[in-house]
Amino acid sequence: MNNATLISKEKTEVKFSFEVSPETLETGLAFAYNKNKNQISLPGFRKGKVPRKLIEAQYGENFFYEDAINHIFPDEYMAAIKELDLDVVSAPTLDVEYIDKAKGIKFIIDVTVKPEVTLGQYKGLSVEKVPTEVTDEEIAKELEKVQKQNARLVEVTDRPAQMGDVAKISYEGSVDGVPFEGGKSDEHDLELGSHSFIEGFEDQIVGHSVGEKFDINVTFPEAYHAPELAGKPAVFAIELKGITAKELPELNDAFAEDVSEFSTMDEYRASIAGKLAADKVERAKQLQGDKLLDAAVANCTMEVPQVMYDNKINSMMREFEQNIMQQGLTMDIYYQYMGTSEEAMKETFKDTSIKSVNARLMLEQIAKEENLTISQEDLDAEVVKYGESYGIDGKVMLEMMKDEDKEALRQDMLVRAAMKLIEETAIVTEPEK
Repeated sequence: MNNATLISKEKTEVKFSFEVSPETLETGLAFAYNKNKNQISLPGFRKGKVPRKLIEAQYGENFFYEDAINHIFPDEYMAAIKELDLDVVSAPTLDVEYIDKAKGIKFIIDVTVKPEVTLGQYKGLSVEKVPTEVTDEEIAKELEKVQKQNARLVEVTDRPAQMGDVAKISYEGSVDGVPFEGGKSDEHDLELGSHSFIEGFEDQIVGHSVGEKFDINVTFPEAYHAPELAGKPAVFAIELKGITAKELPELNDAFAEDVSEFSTMDEYRASIAGKLAADKVERAKQLQGDKLLDAAVANCTMEVPQVMYDNKINSMMREFEQNIMQQGLTMDIYYQYMGTSEEAMKETFKDTSIKSVNARLMLEQIAKEENLTISQEDLDAEVVKYGESYGIDGKVMLEMMKDEDKEALRQDMLVRAAMKLIEETAIVTEPEK
């Protein structure tokens, strides 16, 4: 027995009730008794052997109610929202109207649901074409990058250090004349212009020659990861032990053969142009899609509950934390090093969360109104593809993926299909000259 009943709905705030049968309540009470019986003792009984009726007589009939509710509520709640066809986006707030062994339980629930979305124009939207032509300058820039990656370091003895050089230095830093921890090195290779040291540090090495000893004056940033140094002026005693410069290889056929599978520079340059063109086409498609999505969302009407934005921010935070942990760090260390906090970081995700949630709601509504469907064959193929991306055999993935996860994947596919509809019906115009 469930008997879910909608009590009220005010925009996205819903109140409903549902009942749990005496038989289901008894199942929960039996579970609660077995869970707790080994911790309960009464005179004349060993732990784990006290009959349930005696425990309830001693401590009250409601002694097992909390654990019983915690056990039976999740499944009964899910059945109720399915019966009422509610698309819930918040954790439930619940009250118990009554709980009685003869009557069962009646729950009163408050939840937040997805908002109604009124679509505006989403077909035939106009978008300006993003240029995809590859320029000679872009090809030259890519070649220069490969040149630098394959540069040879040569020792410099006939001139002072300049930006782009690698300076071999020893240094010792102090604040108010007192050396600080981590501020000393007997030999360090520093690329001038890399901005890998405190702002202004590298600039003050420029113009000095090998063998010189000199001081560098800098100020630690206010948001420096070591609080005891943040915002403080420091002096670094420097000895310039060596200078090396990057010698770029000549751009010729030998270079092309060395860095690629091509034997001539013309072939290599053509391959770079092709890759840049493909990247530009993909990027242009993404940019045009983003503009179309923004336009379609702007034409919509919806009142999104704040909890949906909060949920998205929390999801983005969890994903970011997983990435940080994979790098061997904790979020506390990251916050300290970057001079930020959890609250500040959530604020940086705010605009993205709003855009993402609004777009998703609109695309879901388009899928409904357009009666878009995903065939079982296409869904299975997507499950197989998903499994293979994680190195799992497709057939194994089909068997191990839960139905609710498959349904979530189906919803993602519907959203993509809705986006494809927007893009395919768009009118792409040439940019104004």
